[in-house]
Amino acid sequence: MKDEYDMIVIIIGGVLIGITYIVLRKFGIGPVTIMCFSCVKLVWNWLVATARLDAKLVWNWLVAKLSVDTASLLVEKEKINWSKKHDLLPKAKRDFQVEQFKNFSKQLRMCYYDVEIDGHKFQQHFVTDGTWQIEFDDGKGVIIHNSPMFDEVTTDEFVLTPEVMSRVHKICGGNNYSLVLRNSEHLCRYIRSGAWISFQMARNTPLRAIFENHMSADQRKLINTMPNDLIFEEEPSDEPIYNEVGDYHVQFCQSKEILTDADNDAFNILFLGPTGSGKSTLINHLYNQDVVKAVGSASSVTRSMTYIQGEAMWSEPGKWKKFDKVNIIDSVGFCDTELPPKQVHHMIKNSVKMNMTYIDKVVITCSGRIEDQHSQAIKKFMKWLSYEEHKHNFLFIYNKCETHTEQEMEENLLAMSSILDTDINTQFIVPSGDGELDKSIKMNQCLDFSPRASFEEVEKNLESLKNAVFIRDVTNKRIPVNSESCVIQ
Repeated sequence: MKDEYDMIVIIIGGVLIGITYIVLRKFGIGPVTIMCFSCVKLVWNWLVATARLDAKLVWNWLVAKLSVDTASLLVEKEKINWSKKHDLLPKAKRDFQVEQFKNFSKQLRMCYYDVEIDGHKFQQHFVTDGTWQIEFDDGKGVIIHNSPMFDEVTTDEFVLTPEVMSRVHKICGGNNYSLVLRNSEHLCRYIRSGAWISFQMARNTPLRAIFENHMSADQRKLINTMPNDLIFEEEPSDEPIYNEVGDYHVQFCQSKEILTDADNDAFNILFLGPTGSGKSTLINHLYNQDVVKAVGSASSVTRSMTYIQGEAMWSEPGKWKKFDKVNIIDSVGFCDTELPPKQVHHMIKNSVKMNMTYIDKVVITCSGRIEDQHSQAIKKFMKWLSYEEHKHNFLFIYNKCETHTEQEMEENLLAMSSILDTDINTQFIVPSGDGELDKSIKMNQCLDFSPRASFEEVEKNLESLKNAVFIRDVTNKRIPVNSESCVIQ
């Protein structure tokens, strides 16, 4: 750049000298006088041009330096927020704000307006009924007001249901703001759908790029993860679903939203499927107790990725016994009535990538009519996790068959396989030894676990489910989770 400016200065200076020489000669001024005058003028022009050039270069350097410094200031401020507990930390104004929210009408909108801080742009979100607003502000925390709003953009419209009101009660009074972990978009999407997500903090976004390299691995896992004090806490029932099961089930240890390095050596089982297909019910039967909430509805009960940890005991009576750590992942249901498909994909993909290195089994559940949007979502995840290379790691379950005849179950199994483009004949043989027959483990099954069923009615299905989930084929091949495999188009 400096060479270009020098050339411009030389050309302009030469032209000015020539014009000055001609004018002075017309007034009778001699060549020597002109030469002296021209030299002075040339030096002067050179100094002025150089000064301007240097000033421009200095200015550009300062702008770049200040830009880096403002980013550094944001990072340093966020580091303080990251060091705090991942909670909203409600204060005494909670009850007052709950009363304030009663001013809102039933029809609500989720909106945002653009904000710029130290040269960095982001969206400030709020929920409004057109008169009253609730938003999460850095410094003030959760605020409810009726000040006029201008230039806002509406992203979603929804109704103030009892479920929405319940979520509002949980966030009122919150004040532990973080642009990365607990921002206004997180709060508003939680109010609307129950999911703690900020699209501004998705992977490869400009806002996330400012902070990500300054965060530890455990801190990055908290991005788009529900704050601790918003997680639905209901102690798992100690009562077994079936007393007759005995020890052949997973012993429950704890539920978590993120895993640590100490959890990496566990047997990892990922449950995927449409909302209402019975994923949570199957998980409860693997533990033989109610460890996750299971309700059949069009709206997913599971609004965040939950890692249910336990120990599975493997034994041969009178010969040997061993325990394996198990992580069973209960995922958000596809095609939820409140969460858009892109949001669900983002939640599942990023949570698995952040928390797991390998997956041992993928359990895909369906029930009823398999819609196009269901099959498309499932196929994306099958491609993501390389189904064609790991067929023995995928278990496909057509669930909730309590009213179906044997013929209907076979037909539904064939239809599911056709719709999802799976190999219905996938199975592996487990040698039994001691003169007994070898065992065939089928990876496409029709199952039914009606809440009213006796143990005798579900015993066969329960054994078939456990064998397919926990028994590994002879290759013991695992599905790797890495940056290349985690790209969902």
